[in-house]
Amino acid sequence: MSNTEEFKKNKIKSGFWKSSSDNLFWIQVQNETVFWLGMNKKTQQYNEGSNWCHVGYGTFQDNTILLNWSDMPIGNDCLSGNIIIQIINDSEMKVIKDSGNFGLSHWKWVSKRNHFLFTSF
Repeated sequence: MSNTEEFKKNKIKSGFWKSSSDNLFWIQVQNETVFWLGMNKKTQQYNEGSNWCHVGYGTFQDNTILLNWSDMPIGNDCLSGNIIIQIINDSEMKVIKDSGNFGLSHWKWVSKRNHFLFTSF
């Protein structure tokens, strides 16, 4: 397999990611499809996901991900939109265009798996 084929196969790593503001993201890559769960980090004011929690579904296009996302009724927010994410490498990416007040986030891969415990139900 050539380096180009390997990059196309593994454009980003599946697993646990964190944004530059330490919010939590679980991302699963299946062929050309990206599945996404994101939520706010735990703070003094909010438990994980209690301020905002969203899911997303997207596809790869060249070195970007086109992602549709929507908040879920776990958190306070009720927003949705589309974002375009630039893939910097298989462990780093950033939003280059957003709608729905998503923001210009930047993420880094942390690990293959991470578990969490909701404490606010």
